[in-house]
Amino acid sequence: MGNYNNFANEYKVLTEELENKTRKNSYTILGNLKNKNMLDVGCGSGCDLKYYIDCGATVSGIDISKKEIDIVKRELIGTFLVADMLTLPFKDNSFHITTSTYAIQAAENVKKVILEMIRVTKSGGDIFILSKHPFRTLLEGYINDDKMNYFEKGDVTSYIFNREIKLTEPSHTLQEYFDTEILSKSNLVLFEEHCDFPASEQIIDGVTYPTYMILKFKKN
Repeated sequence: MGNYNNFANEYKVLTEELENKTRKNSYTILGNLKNKNMLDVGCGSGCDLKYYIDCGATVSGIDISKKEIDIVKRELIGTFLVADMLTLPFKDNSFHITTSTYAIQAAENVKKVILEMIRVTKSGGDIFILSKHPFRTLLEGYINDDKMNYFEKGDVTSYIFNREIKLTEPSHTLQEYFDTEILSKSNLVLFEEHCDFPASEQIIDGVTYPTYMILKFKKN
């Protein structure tokens, strides 16, 4: 997992300042949230949860960082737990919508996280994921860690918020997000690639590449 517990307060402030536009663009994909029961996986300090509440949703959130969860509990009303996204502490078919924004890439096993998100979502419900793009990770590994192989698993160093924060996160391939078991339990209804992530540094000047991607699944 990423080492977010080390800089929870700083990350909260910088997230609200620099990721606001990107998040607003992604919110339009979620649709009407009124009276929806929602779970945010890797909720951090609650930036997305606040938006969901303002839209009339009932919310739950989990994060591996106790400091982040403490912040959420002070500021929002809902069910917020310190938990690992690999084993979500909720029953099957609990939520209308399950989301994860800038978090799932921190897991060692992306496939298992997505399957867990599908498990706790009601039949016909939506699973929304906004994640760091593997191509960005490939370039970061090449520049920062001398890693040359897209398919080789291992930790990659990255910098965000004008290099104010250093992260170490596992590398992933696109295939992990579209595993056949995932697609047997849900339908992929949206996939977008974007390069306008303001929090991340430009790895190679003059090269345009996807920095994050958006996926939306509908549970069978």
